[in-house]
Amino acid sequence: MAAVPFSAESSLRLADQLQVLSQVVESLTYRLLELEERLAGHERRIAERLEEVAGQESAHGELMDQRLEDTEERLSRIEAALQGLDRPGSSRHLQAVQPPVLQQELPGPRHGVPAFEHPEGADPFIDEGEQPFMDELIA
Repeated sequence: MAAVPFSAESSLRLADQLQVLSQVVESLTYRLLELEERLAGHERRIAERLEEVAGQESAHGELMDQRLEDTEERLSRIEAALQGLDRPGSSRHLQAVQPPVLQQELPGPRHGVPAFEHPEGADPFIDEGEQPFMDELIA
């Protein structure tokens, strides 16, 4: 192969191509610098936001811990109360309470007659009078 002589025309074309290439590189460099600045700005904002969220999470975490402790205390009191029900007479306030009407000694059944017997004509229901409806109370 023979060496091709270097002409002025090819030199000018090469110089033009190098000029265009340098312009492209310069443009890409500026765009890269812009993107790096924008990325740094976003990273700063994200770091600030993470600090805010971390502060809120710690406050929420403290509240959550306090609520969990309160719940554990309530559960332990309930468990203790329920264990007290297993032993009869150990807890006065957890024993069954009879309504005042039933605390009186009930007469036993007499030869097929029910224990609660009302004289004929006596109304077994106490007349409390008419109560107003909810609509009347609001108005």
